Amino acid sequence: MRALITGIGGFAGQHLAARLLARGHEVSGTVRPGGSRPTDPQIKIIAADIEDAESVANAVTAAQPTALFHLAGLTFVPQSLRDPTAAMRANVLGAIYVLAAVRDAAPSCRVLVVGSGDAYGRVEPSDLPITETCPWRPLSPYGVSKAAADLVAYQWSQPPGLDIVRVRPFNHTGPGQRSAFVCADFARQLVAIERGLQPPRLSVGNLEAIRDFSDVRDIADGYIAACEHGERGEAYNLCSGVGRSIRSVLEDLIAMSGVSVEMVVDAAKLRPIDVPQLVGCGAKVQVATGWCVTIPWRQTLANVLTDWRARPDAQLS
Repeated sequence: MRALITGIGGFAGQHLAARLLARGHEVSGTVRPGGSRPTDPQIKIIAADIEDAESVANAVTAAQPTALFHLAGLTFVPQSLRDPTAAMRANVLGAIYVLAAVRDAAPSCRVLVVGSGDAYGRVEPSDLPITETCPWRPLSPYGVSKAAADLVAYQWSQPPGLDIVRVRPFNHTGPGQRSAFVCADFARQLVAIERGLQPPRLSVGNLEAIRDFSDVRDIADGYIAACEHGERGEAYNLCSGVGRSIRSVLEDLIAMSGVSVEMVVDAAKLRPIDVPQLVGCGAKVQVATGWCVTIPWRQTLANVLTDWRARPDAQLS
């Protein structure tokens, strides 16, 4: 496989690149000018802005991929709430630019378009666990943009279109995640408390939300499995199928850390509209590709905590 990863410098992109290289594939990836990038010399880095059609086209032309993993875009829900148009530009127009580039420069390439479980939005109890046929009721501009990009990919996959597979990963975490996301934020604060850099008060948002968490390394393997074995035009949930409250995630991390903390709700971390519960069903992808999560949840959390313990004090503030 000659793989091109858009957004290779991001959290999931770096893990996906490592998994592909370990399997002996050739890997190149796009990074936006000034963005973070992998340091592995085996990876060919191509500068491209996902919101610039010409630079995306040039990247696909240069890489000539046989498989393209489209990960680039805006990934942070609160950012989309502050700037909805940015979410639409990056996630919807960006997807169109990528697919147009493939059509023009690598039309036989298989394309994996990464959506999100957030597109499902507000689900009824009868919808759980969420299958791929569940109606979309997104509650954030991010969720709307990922639903729209998913539909764009479906439309472009119809004959005589492109060879596209869609995936809808639910929440994932692991080593290397930035502290804007909840598991990494909790770990960062706990390590800061361990080192005496922060008082034993932990800033939290809504602890009652229930989410379906997986390890990012499992999700990266799911991207590869869907790319290799998924059916053209189909969509697949990537999830653990287990719902965990944010409170239980925090309690597990506190137990691993061993520190005593007071939880303090930070109004800035509360969303005006929050999805109460998102738990997926991964039966379809397991039947089609054999993929399922394999990394135990407590191992994932331990790895997140270890990752933050290895970081310098300057990253903990």
